[in-house]
Amino acid sequence: MPEPDPAPFRRTRLVWTVYLLWAAWSFCMTLIGPAIPYLRRQFGMDYALAAMHMTTFALGMVLSGFLAPAALRRLGVVGGMWTGMAGCLAGTILLTLAPSPAVSLFAVMIMSLFGAMSLTTCQICLASLYPARRAAVLMEATVMASLGSTAAPFLIALGAMTLLGWRIVAPALALGLALVALAGWSSTRIHAREEQASPPDPRGRLPFAYWLCWLLMVAGVAVEWCLGFWSAEYLKDLPGRSLSVAAAGTGVYQVAAVASRLASSRITGRLPESRFLAAGMLLVAAGFPLFWLRAGIPSAFLGLALCGAGTAVFYPLAMSLAVGSSGQRLRRATGNAPIAIGVSVGLAPLLLGRLADHLGLATALWMVPLFLGLMAVLLLLHRFAKARADLAVGRAVEAG
Repeated sequence: MPEPDPAPFRRTRLVWTVYLLWAAWSFCMTLIGPAIPYLRRQFGMDYALAAMHMTTFALGMVLSGFLAPAALRRLGVVGGMWTGMAGCLAGTILLTLAPSPAVSLFAVMIMSLFGAMSLTTCQICLASLYPARRAAVLMEATVMASLGSTAAPFLIALGAMTLLGWRIVAPALALGLALVALAGWSSTRIHAREEQASPPDPRGRLPFAYWLCWLLMVAGVAVEWCLGFWSAEYLKDLPGRSLSVAAAGTGVYQVAAVASRLASSRITGRLPESRFLAAGMLLVAAGFPLFWLRAGIPSAFLGLALCGAGTAVFYPLAMSLAVGSSGQRLRRATGNAPIAIGVSVGLAPLLLGRLADHLGLATALWMVPLFLGLMAVLLLLHRFAKARADLAVGRAVEAG
């Protein structure tokens, strides 16, 4: 458990600014999916080329994880935060104006590269402000991210009723970021001056316990995206075979995730992060059979709601565990997070789809319990690795 934090947790203007920037990033990440049908109609793209947009976005996140450290050394955390969101906005505008698939793919890459850098700096900022309350703060930030994700498809649907169509996302994002900058720019500049006086990350490699948490992030995001991406397709075979029922099931999953993050942000800190994460895994383990059996609409929806509530805590808690296991190497620890997200988003749903082509979707969905099993093993290994590391530190202190 982290040491008690002498600073009381207050949702300052800086904290709200970072929360809103994280929500803006999540908005950008989510808008690609609902925008794809419009891009397909405009360019006459096939499904493979359309899917390349999400793959390109995931690739951009991985590249950002490798490139961001050098950029942050030049820009600093606050500079990287605003530069990243400015680049993400530029990519969004380019996407709405793209005259061809090549330009739209390039726009998605720009959105991802810069947006992931902003995500990294948001995480660094929040984790450094309140170290002892890191899990709760990150959980609250993901609540805002969920709201940003939810806003994207609704805004596109609303735009479809106007002359702007789905392209309403660009002016809406620009207006939102302008308001956030107007309210929060001064607070971030003050933080930037404080950041310059803080010591740099210690030298040396990230500990083994950290990399176990990084793999935990990969597996957790994989479970979240496999269920979120394929649940609607799977629920189409419920009795009645209704597309509207399948879509409602996906909505249940998202609503349960938002509610879970909101509730978890209130109680995080009362339990060790590892136990809280294990509780989320148990929720998914209990919900998955109900969803997978498709015995009826109520049981399938209940199972999907349990899965949504469980997967919602995977990333923020795994991220918090990773930072706590990084040996004070905060920037490097958070800088690797977009790589974990990009790997999972880019590969997990695709791999499940490939398996479904050969074995059927019902069989392929057993990737979910396999990833859950991997998470359980990683969590257990992390517990032992952290205990050994703490014992080594204790011996070094005694020897000194």
